[in-house]
Amino acid sequence: MPETVVFSDDYVWSSLIQLAIIAISVIAGNILRRKLPFLRRLFIPSAIIGGFLVLLLKQIPAVKGVIDDSLMQIVTYHCLGLGFAAMAFKTVKSERKVSTMKIVESGAIMAGSYLLQAIVGLVISIAFFLIGDYYYAAGLILPMGFGQSTGSALSWGSNYEANYGFEGGANYGLAVAAIGFIVGSVIGVVYLNIAHRKGLVKLRHAESEDPENIVYSEANEIPCTESVDKLTIQLCLVMLAYALAYGLMRLLSLVPVKAIGDLAWGLNFLWALVAAFAIKTLMGIMAKHKIVNRVYINNYMMDRISGLMFDAMIAAGILAIDIEQVYANLPMLIVTCVIGTVTTFIYVRMVTKNTYKGYEIESFLTNFGTVTGTVSTGMILLREIDPGYVTPASSNIVLQNIPSIALLAPLLLTLGFAGSSFENTLIMLGVYTVLFTAYTLFLYRRRIFKKRYADKPEEAWKR
Repeated sequence: MPETVVFSDDYVWSSLIQLAIIAISVIAGNILRRKLPFLRRLFIPSAIIGGFLVLLLKQIPAVKGVIDDSLMQIVTYHCLGLGFAAMAFKTVKSERKVSTMKIVESGAIMAGSYLLQAIVGLVISIAFFLIGDYYYAAGLILPMGFGQSTGSALSWGSNYEANYGFEGGANYGLAVAAIGFIVGSVIGVVYLNIAHRKGLVKLRHAESEDPENIVYSEANEIPCTESVDKLTIQLCLVMLAYALAYGLMRLLSLVPVKAIGDLAWGLNFLWALVAAFAIKTLMGIMAKHKIVNRVYINNYMMDRISGLMFDAMIAAGILAIDIEQVYANLPMLIVTCVIGTVTTFIYVRMVTKNTYKGYEIESFLTNFGTVTGTVSTGMILLREIDPGYVTPASSNIVLQNIPSIALLAPLLLTLGFAGSSFENTLIMLGVYTVLFTAYTLFLYRRRIFKKRYADKPEEAWKR
C-alpha cells in the first residue's frame, strides 16, 4: 500500500513558503517604491528594493533560519532559463526600420562591453591573486553579473566554487549582480538628470503605460478561453522549451571533457533560447504549410511571463546572498565593481556617441542599463526621454541580440576553460583583449579610415 502524504508536513509546505517569501519581498519593495519618491525617481526595480529589505531582515537569526538559501539559488537559476525562453518566443516587430549594419554595430557594442568587463575583472582578480588568497578568475563574474544577470552570475560563481576552489563564489556572483542592478539604475538616472540640466534631453516621466499602445492580441490568435486557457498554452510552450534545453544540457554533459560539462549547465539560458527559437521556427513552418491554422504565441503574455521570471530571479538572487561569505572577498568585490562601473560607463558613452548620430543619449541609456542590469533597466531609462520609442534606440537594443550572441560566443564558450587554471586565465585574458580591440576598431572604422557617415535615417537621426 502506498505511503499516505501528510499535508501538514514541513516538506509539503517548505517550498511554497520560500516562494511566498519571494512574493512578499516583491510586494514590499513595490509599496516602498510607490511611497518613497526618491526610490521611484531612481528607477530601482521593486524586486531589488524588496530583496535588499528582506536581506537586511535576514541578518536577524530568527528570520535567517526561515529562508532556504539553496532553494533561493535554485529559483534564481531556473527563472533565468524560463525567462529567456519566454523572451525568445516573442515575435519582434520593429516600427522603425534599422539597417542591418546598425544592428551589427549594436551587437558589437554589447559584445565589446562584456569583453571590457571580463578584461577589467580578470586584471583585478589576477592582481588580488598575486598578493593574497583570492581566486584568479573571479573577474569573469563581472560580465556575468553586470552584463548577463543574477542567474548567470550565480551559475558560474557556483561552478567556480564547486570545481576550481573559488570559496564563496556563489555569493560573490549574487553580490556582483545585485550591485550591477543598482549601478544601472542609479548611475543611469544621475546621468539622465545631468543631461536634462544641460538641456540635451527633456524628461517626460513616463512611469505608466498607455493602454492604447499595448497590443494584447494579434490577428488569428487562439481565443483567451477555449478548451484550454491561452495563458496555459504560453506556459506549456515555455516549459517545453526548457525541457528541451535540459535535454541539450544532458547530452553535452555526456561529453568526457570537463569544460564542455561546465558549458552545458552554466549556460542554461542560452540552451533555453535555442530550444525556444527551434520550437517557434517549427511552428512557423507548420503554419506556412497550413498544418496549423491559428497563432498560438501571444507576445503580451510572453512579456508577462518573462517579467514574472526575472522579478522572481532578482528577488531570490538577493535573498540567497550570505553576507558572511561575501566578507572574505569584499575588497576584491568593491574594487572590481567600482572600476568595472567606471570603465563600462566611459566605454559605452564613447562608442554610442560615435555610432548613433542624433540619438546618442537615448542609445547610451539603453546600452548602459542593459550591460549593468537587464534590458528592462535600459528600456525604463529610455522611456524617461523617449516614452513613445520614437528614436531607433529601442529597435537597436532589441534587434542586436542575434549578432551580440554570435560575437559573445568566444567569451561565453570559454568561461570554464578560462577558470580551470591560472595559465588558461592568462591565455584567455589575451584572447579577450584581442577580440575587444577588434570589435572596437570595427566600431571606429569610419574615423580610422576617414570615411564619413552616409546620410541614412538611422545614422543621422534628429530629435
